[in-house]
Amino acid sequence: MSVNDRIVETGAEFVTKKGLDVWKTYGGAIVSDGNTGQERIQISGPGGGNVNITNNVNSEFAPSNKQTLVHGDQYSTTAGNNFETTKGGKEIRVEEDLTLITGSEKFFNEPIADEWVEKNIELAVSKAAPEYNYGAIGNNTETAYKDGGTPDEESGAVEGGNYQPNASQSDIPGLMEAKAADIASTEAKMGVGGSIKMMTAKHFSLMAGTKAIAFDSGVMVTNARKVLKGYEITDGEAAPVYTSVSNYESKDTSSAVPFGDVHISASAKMRIVTGSGGLSIKTAGEANINTTGRLMLGGAEVAITGGNKSNSGRITMVSDTDLYMEAGTITARNAPNINDIADNFHTFVTPQAIFTGNLHVMGDLVVDGNITVKGSTGITVPNGDVVASGVSLVNHTHGGDSGGTTSPPN
Repeated sequence: MSVNDRIVETGAEFVTKKGLDVWKTYGGAIVSDGNTGQERIQISGPGGGNVNITNNVNSEFAPSNKQTLVHGDQYSTTAGNNFETTKGGKEIRVEEDLTLITGSEKFFNEPIADEWVEKNIELAVSKAAPEYNYGAIGNNTETAYKDGGTPDEESGAVEGGNYQPNASQSDIPGLMEAKAADIASTEAKMGVGGSIKMMTAKHFSLMAGTKAIAFDSGVMVTNARKVLKGYEITDGEAAPVYTSVSNYESKDTSSAVPFGDVHISASAKMRIVTGSGGLSIKTAGEANINTTGRLMLGGAEVAITGGNKSNSGRITMVSDTDLYMEAGTITARNAPNINDIADNFHTFVTPQAIFTGNLHVMGDLVVDGNITVKGSTGITVPNGDVVASGVSLVNHTHGGDSGGTTSPPN
């Protein structure tokens, strides 16, 4: 027992002990409190900084600055929650890799994600099935849904055919209830939490690399492809006229750059929502937006352009089946040369069509109606004839002419 001990004995001396040891110097003080229920060790400096150790908490107070220097490795483990508050700015500088990992260890040590997917496949197939029992193919799993109805006789399309509601669609709530317990057992293994939540009251900046890479990611060949420009008519024959257009050749010049990459992978879904400031994606290389589902582009105005400094930009649109365009007021195409190439049939459905220039038809012109000519017909038929309602327009006789004269073409 120290000479500084002060023991106060009471009627409960066998239950409560009281003792206080103090070692005080000009450089600081050490306090050992032995009071029952208040046991602690406190080391204090002359400026008020201290380390306080009790039965419930270890606390440390630095009235000014604090520095920790570790020449080896440092490990910190918290069995419960960990909270940290910084009143000013904060910088974490790491000269090698910085790794943040959240989630139960079972996600990484056991195939619980695969197990969850396997248990939900049947439910997903039922949800993805067509609303009616017409044939379809899943866009990712390529699951084939059998056709159980009759298509439209004229077109062979589902639209206009005879189909019944798909039974799997109506049974989804029952299937979910039947599988709920089994799925919940797997989700329980995933633990609580496992997400990363980041919030800033002002701005958020994410940068990779300290220097932008602007190597050429491809070359534009201005006269790469031979295409049909139009036709020239010579001696009654249509001869094709060709021209050249540009083409882009992709080059790999940046895949081996040892810095500057950003990779974001979302196993389920990803949402980007911005305010009126908008969203801008700009790259010096290629931009690829690709999906096995539907790609939707919408806005008050949608502008799709292809251009570069050499004025050799181009746009290519390709579809496996159909390309549909509709406008409420007007659809316009403007180019020095326009080619419509239909291998089978080309249909114009309109109450009125106007050609402001010459129209040359290499083939038969069949008109089920009247022809009105407000000028000279200028008919020249070197090796053929023009027949209207069975009457030759090259050599024909007017019934009212005396002597039945023949009228030559104009």
